[in-house]
Amino acid sequence: MFVIHLLSRNFVFQTKASVNAVHLLFTSSQPVNLSHSFFQEYNGTHSGEAVKTKLGTIELLAPLITSKTRLKLLTRFFLNQSVDGYLQGLSKELDENTNSIRLELNRLEKAGLLASKTKGRRKLYSVNTSHPLTSDLTSIVRKVSGIDALVERVTANLPSLEQVWVCGDLAKGLPSEYIEAILIGAHLDRRYIKRLTDKAQSLTGKTITVKVEEETEPSGAIDGLLVWQKLGEQ
Repeated sequence: MFVIHLLSRNFVFQTKASVNAVHLLFTSSQPVNLSHSFFQEYNGTHSGEAVKTKLGTIELLAPLITSKTRLKLLTRFFLNQSVDGYLQGLSKELDENTNSIRLELNRLEKAGLLASKTKGRRKLYSVNTSHPLTSDLTSIVRKVSGIDALVERVTANLPSLEQVWVCGDLAKGLPSEYIEAILIGAHLDRRYIKRLTDKAQSLTGKTITVKVEEETEPSGAIDGLLVWQKLGEQ
């Protein structure tokens, strides 16, 4: 049995028996569960050295997500993974000096979380989708941004809901105190949605505005990020 507590500001990492789950606890919010798949290859009869290696990766996560600049970059890249970025552009978008951005980009690339390519005179960065922590970090930034708090409430209580979109700065992966969402589905109860979003707003501390549409829009018709879709929808 392995038990680890990594404390850093408002975060606590905690493993359970057999190291098959890790919970990132926010003092002001609900636990974030790093998916079981993160550890599944090390369950059962695998060696202690293999587990030790994976736990070493966890130790990297604490400083990774508690640095303000890194968290901005992780949000920028992992919320909308289709959008790349370059040094000067990221510096302006995130309102951080270029030296800080360069330092953190180099660290994230060295850690394998970001990949880069040269286009003209610019070095473009994007998410390394093959990294084993990609899905877990995506889950974390969605929790931190407040998107998951909204999605969990509306999807659990609106059976006719078809899609949830996020617009504005969050759709671009930029830090924001606002969540602008579009809910698409037939016969959605707007008063009930208001109560659900009020609960999500009190939990996240962010201002949430919701627009309701009856029909699913064609691909590309909405200027935003699709964050949830009912299974079977195209």
